[in-house]
Amino acid sequence: MKLTHQGESNFAVWTLTTSGKQVDLLANVIGDYKGTVAFNVSGLHKIQSMSVNADGPWTLQVLPLAKARYWPINAQGTGSDVLRLTTASKGLRRLTLRHDGESNFAVWALDNRGQYTDLLVNKIGTYRGRVALPPGTRYAAITADGTWSITRN
Repeated sequence: MKLTHQGESNFAVWTLTTSGKQVDLLANVIGDYKGTVAFNVSGLHKIQSMSVNADGPWTLQVLPLAKARYWPINAQGTGSDVLRLTTASKGLRRLTLRHDGESNFAVWALDNRGQYTDLLVNKIGTYRGRVALPPGTRYAAITADGTWSITRN
């Protein structure tokens, strides 16, 4: 899902179940926002709708996961994004990750069905490191407030 917001106050987007229960907090920022996020990735709840809290104009565009940005050997970005491998990874691979930001930097591995498999990184602020990319990974869901890069070794 692609999200945008132009404003000065809080912008929050939740997924809601058929009973109206909040499930996933897709965005929660102060001010302007532009990012791509994965949703409905736990497989535990059926998502019925979204709840949006914003003080200015916003957009929400639901796209199939197969339309996520292609993930070549090296990928770079700013803010949240979803990356897609051509096919699921085979064998254990290594990733080199960098993040230059002040807030949360998290990278989740997702399988062919777009379901969470592993939390690869979850750090606050600037990050430099290497982690293992588990076999069967097809997508990476990145949460970031700054610039980032990810390289498959």
